[in-house]
Amino acid sequence: MGEEATMSTGLNSSSEIKHSENNSLDKELDRIRLRRTDKNKRFPKTFDDVVLIFGLVAGIVFFGGVTLLSSGMLAGDSIILDETLSKTPLDTGGECVDNLGAVSFSIFIENHDDVTVRSKNVLLDKFSVLVVKITNYTDSEPYYEYYETDIGNVDFSFELEEDVYDGHYLLSAQIFQSLDDNELDVTNKSTFEDASSELQRNGDEKIVDLEVSGHSLEISDPEPRDCFTMTEFGYWGWALMAAEWAGGRETAMLTGGSAGVPAWWMASISLGMSIFFLCVQYPLMHRMYHRDIDDILTKKQLFRLIERTLIKSEGDLRISINFDELKMQERAISIDIIIPYITTNKTIGEATDIRARLTKDLLEEFSIFGEMRPLQIKSICLDGKNNTSNNEFILSSDLSLIVSERSPLSEDYSIFFSGLGANGKLEEEIIHVLDKWFRKHNLLDYGSAIIVDEESVLIRVIYTPMMKFSYFLYRKSFIDMQDDLNDFLLMNLEDLLGDRELIVSARNEKASLSDRAVAGRVELGANQDDLVGEAMVAKQAGLTGVLLQNPFMGDILSSVEYVAHSNRSRIDKYGFWGLIVFVWIPFMASGVLVGAMLGLVARMRFRRVLLACLVGGSAASITWAYTARGIIEFMEKYHAQTFIPFLILLAFVFTFLHLRRNKRRRREELFRESMAFFAGSSNSI
Repeated sequence: MGEEATMSTGLNSSSEIKHSENNSLDKELDRIRLRRTDKNKRFPKTFDDVVLIFGLVAGIVFFGGVTLLSSGMLAGDSIILDETLSKTPLDTGGECVDNLGAVSFSIFIENHDDVTVRSKNVLLDKFSVLVVKITNYTDSEPYYEYYETDIGNVDFSFELEEDVYDGHYLLSAQIFQSLDDNELDVTNKSTFEDASSELQRNGDEKIVDLEVSGHSLEISDPEPRDCFTMTEFGYWGWALMAAEWAGGRETAMLTGGSAGVPAWWMASISLGMSIFFLCVQYPLMHRMYHRDIDDILTKKQLFRLIERTLIKSEGDLRISINFDELKMQERAISIDIIIPYITTNKTIGEATDIRARLTKDLLEEFSIFGEMRPLQIKSICLDGKNNTSNNEFILSSDLSLIVSERSPLSEDYSIFFSGLGANGKLEEEIIHVLDKWFRKHNLLDYGSAIIVDEESVLIRVIYTPMMKFSYFLYRKSFIDMQDDLNDFLLMNLEDLLGDRELIVSARNEKASLSDRAVAGRVELGANQDDLVGEAMVAKQAGLTGVLLQNPFMGDILSSVEYVAHSNRSRIDKYGFWGLIVFVWIPFMASGVLVGAMLGLVARMRFRRVLLACLVGGSAASITWAYTARGIIEFMEKYHAQTFIPFLILLAFVFTFLHLRRNKRRRREELFRESMAFFAGSSNSI
């Protein structure tokens, strides 16, 4: 007897301690919730809001300026910008020349052994003859002469004859145009001389040095380059942006450097992109991920938040959760939860609906508390009642259509039968109202069930939108439709319902779990890698959610998060200067956005992260812009210019493979440990 009393006292004491601890955690959580929900709506309010506005303005100026340049609307043919800056230290390529309106030629090597000659600024409506000669330094008679004809400018490529020995030659090009609009038959020297009376030379002759060495060719042009027009700067602006977006800063700089684009313009384009993306996306990322030190949940607080959210959920779902077996695994990149439950006599949801609702409620709380790690849950029905097909209507087996006690034979049965009639009338009216609701929203009834008793009305509908591509185009969540159905039923059945409790469940048959859970971002395991799972991130409302949680940006953001977590140890060790070096040094996928995310992960102050990324990004853009041409000239010096396109392609491929590898490694890390946690825990429940 004494042992039993001692045991009872111990249990009561343990329960009181747990209750007291939960009360303390609840107060802390309520304070955090109040701080995060009681926000001033004034905008701009903080420094990151000002940075966001600056980024948007900078983006409008930058992209709008490049658009104006490429359209030719802003001094399209003017070369004053390039001509002026080519005389300053900003342009390491030397002073350019003004060939605007004058006939000029571009002569270069393509595909290792092809010589390409292109004319510019000839009369576009006249018949043109391009004459190319290869002459020895000491001889006046050319070894070879080539003739190519076209209307307007001529673009001509040829391969040297096999009997051209190693040595130094002169290559000249000049253009002739007809006196009228007639085309002439000019194929060689004799026919050219026959037609020369009808031709006149347009512009000066262009002469360059041609060096033949084995199977390699090299052209040296002693004349300065042609100045770029404003329109050409615009075209190259878009080309450099596309190259940097696809293959990184290195690819863009090598591409522009090989085409002779001035280093200051390449640096300007790269800097413009860095400033725009950093000043727009970093404030949004900061708003999504940042939490003050007092708002960061401890492991106990997080578990209690999950626990009390599920207490509310079990009441809404009419299920009973076994909180003694509730388990949580917290990791840097995800939160995994196992939720065991049993159904009650008023449970009307299937297993997938219950899991979706539990996920939705947890994600809504995570959003309020700023918890943006992916959530994975495994809900386990302990009574086996939900292990059914998707179309089966789930109810506890002890609930009949009409719940009543059978009266003694001597009593009057009029009340009993009048109850049957009233319930039957209510059920018929519900069917009629549901039919109106389906027609109102243009939905197909995929399977509905109604159960009416003296205490409650349970209604379950499964609908399908009657529209093409509804899986992609239908945007209303099941919560929206469920609330709408509940209001519609109350409005039309208020008199018939009386004191009965209305319990409604709605599900879109074509919607995925992520749709039903109303997640902001979803990541799926890859079946080919034996990874199974669905990780969901809390949804962010407003501009932040629109810009960062669409499928395209969400995929990029998840990779950025992973790279940031992988490199956090470096920043924890070296701090501000380490972040500058990380953004500056050309590691693949180490740009300003990854640096910004890394600063968030390392909990550095907003202004220090912004400054570090601006300094590092600017240094990277300038370094690459002013070394790209040197790399190319070094390769040309050692006759390796053939590898320049290969080097550009290699940089692009390496960046692509690096990003793909990061994505695969993140997926494996995200799902494999979760699968092990769920598998191990399910065996013990």
